[in-house]
Amino acid sequence: MENRLTRVVETTRAPRVLLIGPYDPHCGEYTFLAPPLGVWRLAGVLESAGVEAKVFDPNCSCEPPQRALERELRSGAWDIVGVSTTGMTLRFDLELAHIVRRVMPEVFIVAGGMEATFRPELMFEIGPFDLVVLGEGERPLLELIARLRSGQPVGGIAGTAERNKDGKVLSFPQRALNRTQLRDAIYSTPYNKMPYSAYWDRLESAYRIGALPSKAAREAHLAEIRSVRLITLNYCPMGCTFCSATNFLHEAQGSVASVARLEADECLSMIERIVAAHPRVRTVIFQDDIFTFTRDHRLLPLCEGIVAAKRSGRIPAHLQFISTNRIDAMSAERLTAMRRAGFRVLGFGIESFSKKVLGEFNKAQIHRHIEPMLTAALAIGVTPFLDLILSSPRAALEDVAQTLREAYRWLRAGCEIGMYPYVIPFSGSAFAQDSSLLAQTRYADRRVAGTDIAWQQPVKTLSIDPIVTEAILRIESSFEAKLGEIEAHTAHLPSRLRSLLWILSSLPIMAERGQYIADESEVRSELHARLPTLRPAAASIAAATA
Repeated sequence: MENRLTRVVETTRAPRVLLIGPYDPHCGEYTFLAPPLGVWRLAGVLESAGVEAKVFDPNCSCEPPQRALERELRSGAWDIVGVSTTGMTLRFDLELAHIVRRVMPEVFIVAGGMEATFRPELMFEIGPFDLVVLGEGERPLLELIARLRSGQPVGGIAGTAERNKDGKVLSFPQRALNRTQLRDAIYSTPYNKMPYSAYWDRLESAYRIGALPSKAAREAHLAEIRSVRLITLNYCPMGCTFCSATNFLHEAQGSVASVARLEADECLSMIERIVAAHPRVRTVIFQDDIFTFTRDHRLLPLCEGIVAAKRSGRIPAHLQFISTNRIDAMSAERLTAMRRAGFRVLGFGIESFSKKVLGEFNKAQIHRHIEPMLTAALAIGVTPFLDLILSSPRAALEDVAQTLREAYRWLRAGCEIGMYPYVIPFSGSAFAQDSSLLAQTRYADRRVAGTDIAWQQPVKTLSIDPIVTEAILRIESSFEAKLGEIEAHTAHLPSRLRSLLWILSSLPIMAERGQYIADESEVRSELHARLPTLRPAAASIAAATA
């Protein structure tokens, strides 16, 4: 195959760029169903530099995305196609990349995103890529475009990986964007072009909002669905052992990257822009992995600024906010300020109620803050959303039981919960790189549709304790059977309802091992009361969860 890295492609115009977002065909099972924010930000930066850039979003297509992509490719003379990749969507992302190569054999194809940054060798092995972007894509793509336009070879660009003629993969580190560069990139995001309304309509249909059991439930879901996402931070520095995002910029830079984020007035400016672009928005979701730090000079001024902006009419008085926060960064003062500003839901990466497991996750310091801060948040009318992982590589069955019991207790108290049965070995995470856990790693066969390409992808890191592993896998099997039956008769279930289904699925299996979690009939009643259900399906749902 021709080496496009040394080919000279001189042109009198700026190359035209098509950017493809990660493809999740399962209606938000692997990603939250929303416009791919990083891809749109990149398109905005390119357009600000005078480059013609377009986003193809495979999750927002009125026809099969494969067919829509072919039509898009044939509609214009694209010079560069960028494909964003994640670990969970990789086989679907690669399907689209191979369609690009088949339809446009001469086009320059670039891989980017989380999976590409951590596994450039795999991208070249199973993908049709000419170049891999490492970390943030703004500077590498602008440099690539400049070289193509001037007819220079495109090898050795900082922030990329390439494969030489001998098949060896060479990586060229780049420094992460500094605070000013990050701000300018975020400011370039073309919110006015992002098809949020189409996503809102799709989500309302998928979740059957009209079938929810109460007006309050419908309004709460609409407030969450009609949301727009905003990133104000470059990465979370917490270093959780199961997380790959914390290492994303370090991997691209080859050293520890500096934290950068928007200031309070800059956040407020972006909120005003979002409202202007999408007047129907009800909630702004701060997409940062961690919005509030323990030492945080931004939060209180931002809350005060939001209150003042609502009072003056610059943003709607009804506008709400959701963010993910360190629970050990919360205080009564901060919670009160956030509630007054309109923060309706606060996400907390609790992960586990077992102090031992939290230590394994590098989060032992948060344990003593969980009970008082959840209690305080609920008392002032803020809904905590808890992310939980039921088991860890070194968990005992009692650790699993403790998390299940506490999850149910806090769910009944008013918390929302997202629940995962085990650690997923995401590329770049500390767990995924721990050779002592290889025996606990399970793999799945992955195939790229329309090709003969196949590989084994790590998908589960199970417990060293065989009792825990057996219980978790049985719970997972029971959960999947129940979920399939319910979704055949009702709607796609959001994580808050799946968590109840996880708890329900665990009860008989944990009881066999002497671990009482909750009353089964009570849990079933809690689940049925929250389901968006159609009357004729009630009997089938009851049977599915029995």
